[in-house]
Amino acid sequence: MSSSSSSELRPLEDGRYERFLELFAEFMPPDAEAVYAEMGIRPEEVAALPRSVGELRQVEEDGRVAGYVWLELRERTLHVHALLLEPQSRGHGLGGRVLESLETELAGRIDEIELGVLPDNARALSVYQRAGFERVDERLGFFIMRKPVRATRE
Repeated sequence: MSSSSSSELRPLEDGRYERFLELFAEFMPPDAEAVYAEMGIRPEEVAALPRSVGELRQVEEDGRVAGYVWLELRERTLHVHALLLEPQSRGHGLGGRVLESLETELAGRIDEIELGVLPDNARALSVYQRAGFERVDERLGFFIMRKPVRATRE
């Protein structure tokens, strides 16, 4: 896949939620239940969170579903709960293009993008650092990273 590939973010289609949850489970820390318990979330509530908090979109590349992104707008901060790509779509720059697309789409409405990443997810850390994110905190086993969004002229 090259950077000239056509990628888009669309609302999550019916029937794709289960695949999102499968990928989401791959990237949760081994003590995920304890992490959620610290946040006051019961295990049986976890699978419903992405449907009740923020917005889920599917990432499409060249007409096929290549992954998913779970977003939440918190005042002027876009929090990315999850950016999950299908295995065959990783390592081709798509994650960076998704972040650029979100920044462009929300320019003027947000001041920063924030996300959490597991410390041992070297590939994701590299993507986020190349995209301009910096580590600002560590919470619940995740590195918290933020990137200021470029100011736009009206």
